[in-house]
Amino acid sequence: MELKKGAISGEYLIGVYENNSVIVFRVYENTKGALREVAEEKNFEVDPKWNTRQFGSKICKEFGDGKQATVGCYNIKVQDSGSIEVYRTYENTKGALREVAEKIGFEYDPNWTTQQLGSKLVDFINNK
Repeated sequence: MELKKGAISGEYLIGVYENNSVIVFRVYENTKGALREVAEEKNFEVDPKWNTRQFGSKICKEFGDGKQATVGCYNIKVQDSGSIEVYRTYENTKGALREVAEKIGFEYDPNWTTQQLGSKLVDFINNK
């Protein structure tokens, strides 16, 4: 299925597919903070001396194949350069859209469907 339209707002990526379903991703700028959330979710012991690359690598080894791991809604990947990327998908798409809307001051009707909110929010972001 192909995207019909999409927008980026800060750490959030919103996509609207041709069938009008909506997906929201969050690509964390604060990678270490995101890794801490993952570790907390899994009760994974963290050495405060770890840098981001060490931390991400340890998570990927513990919960994945060493190069990437999926922990709940978090996806962690060790890039070829060694840097770490963390992104999150949202099970509650409408909640994520509302989170983005509130951060950017977009007023929405609470009765809108997820598809309506997603489409209007993407248009708002792209027309700012």
